Amino acid sequence: MFSFGCLFIKSAEFLQASDSDKLELGIVVPEFVALSGIFFIGKTSVIYGGIAFGFSMLGLILPDTFIVGNPLEVSGITPEHVIGHIMFGLVAGIASFSFRYAILSGLFPIILDFDHWIQFFGIEMIPRMAHSITFGFIAVIVMMALFGRKDLRLGAIAIAAVFSHMSFDIFLGGTTEFPIFVPFISQSVTFSGLDWIFFEVLSIAIIFVASFLVFRKQKIMYQNDESF
Repeated sequence: MFSFGCLFIKSAEFLQASDSDKLELGIVVPEFVALSGIFFIGKTSVIYGGIAFGFSMLGLILPDTFIVGNPLEVSGITPEHVIGHIMFGLVAGIASFSFRYAILSGLFPIILDFDHWIQFFGIEMIPRMAHSITFGFIAVIVMMALFGRKDLRLGAIAIAAVFSHMSFDIFLGGTTEFPIFVPFISQSVTFSGLDWIFFEVLSIAIIFVASFLVFRKQKIMYQNDESF
């Protein structure tokens, strides 16, 4: 695995190299955020937030609903809360070896909290619906359907964001619970202690595996092109 320090040290060599030499250099340099990159980050973030909010609407019709209360009062949203989710996501996003995907890895975990917005209406619901495995898989399907079935890293980040988000919640609160099997099971599962490590490592592993598959495919395509 290449460190980001190594990547930036070799960046000049990479930029000067021809396309045929890039794979031989063994360098993957974070993309510079151009307008297209900013647009990609913006639209994927909006869609991801929409999926989280839409999925949370199911919490209005499931059994065992209750009035949660104003999220600003109940959840205790603080700068530490926001920054922590972003940082845990960014750490996982390093495994993408891509600047824009790393940014998405930092944004998606905090955007996932869109599922709290329904609480402002003061109606009975099941909270934290997007903090679930089911939401993660739905997010993968929707994001890859909208932005390309071959974008494995985007799909990986869509579900990894759920786990990195849960990781920081456990880390910050010490003990917390999530309805991870909703809507099939409404009851929440409690996590505490060092459970946060498992979820963060899982998040990193998912993104790393997806990135490995992407680079492996690119290398195979490059080798096939060279053979002609």
